[in-house]
Amino acid sequence: MWIIFSLGAALLTSFNPILYKRMLKEADSLVVVWGVTLLALPVLGLFTFALTPQLPDADWLFAAAVLGSAGLNAAAHLASTRALKLADVSLVTPLLIFSPVFTVLIAALFLGEIPSWLGMFGVSLILVGAYWLNYRPGTDWLAPFKSLALMPGVALILLAGLLWAITPLFEKTAILRTNPESPRLAAFVVDALLVAALTPAVIGRGGSAIRKFLIYRREFFLAGLIAGIAPVLGYTAFSLGFVGYVTTLFKLSTLMTMIWSFLLLKEHGLKQRLPASTVMVAGVILLAL
Repeated sequence: MWIIFSLGAALLTSFNPILYKRMLKEADSLVVVWGVTLLALPVLGLFTFALTPQLPDADWLFAAAVLGSAGLNAAAHLASTRALKLADVSLVTPLLIFSPVFTVLIAALFLGEIPSWLGMFGVSLILVGAYWLNYRPGTDWLAPFKSLALMPGVALILLAGLLWAITPLFEKTAILRTNPESPRLAAFVVDALLVAALTPAVIGRGGSAIRKFLIYRREFFLAGLIAGIAPVLGYTAFSLGFVGYVTTLFKLSTLMTMIWSFLLLKEHGLKQRLPASTVMVAGVILLAL
């Protein structure tokens, strides 16, 4: 069952970078993240309180976990939206597949979890795919590394990937510290804390910045609806399956996003970027195995 929830979350979230890209033509990155998160809050609240007859108990570890998740998610969302503003969706989003690589490194350094040869091969495929994604025929073999270093938004999207490699650990902890376990409550509290953390900064931007996001009411509504439903699916998947397996399936959303970017945003370079992204996704699947 966790596979169905994971794939559902991946499918839904694959549309959000497209919606974000449209909104970021006019709106500020901070306001976009805040607006979408704010719109998602009533949806998450409906799932939480309508489908939970009795609110579960929670302890201080739950509080620490949701605070950690909200803080890291705020930074990751701001970094990723800024990267989307600076570069093509089809070029930036595949780099989020580096998240499992970061997770492997973190686990090896701090938990002593040394990956198997199959896992190392998966990491190698991800790196090969990232190289291929930026290689141009007839150029120097070092050109992809140079282009990545100089490309606007690359450092930001890699930072977002690193932060999103850590947040599942906090979210799984938050779910486990509720009794009975409630993925919906954890998702709702994290979203509420995220809104609370961003609101003072948005108010500081002034009314003109807030009015700009109203230009894209349809995109904000759809993105908010997705941001309200997808966490329920994702957190439920965390409660049912291993964090590593669930996050791996989440990364299939990047391949879907690439396809939507060519179909909906008319971005170019599908012949090169799609095979390279497929290699990266294959590497992520091997990491799960």
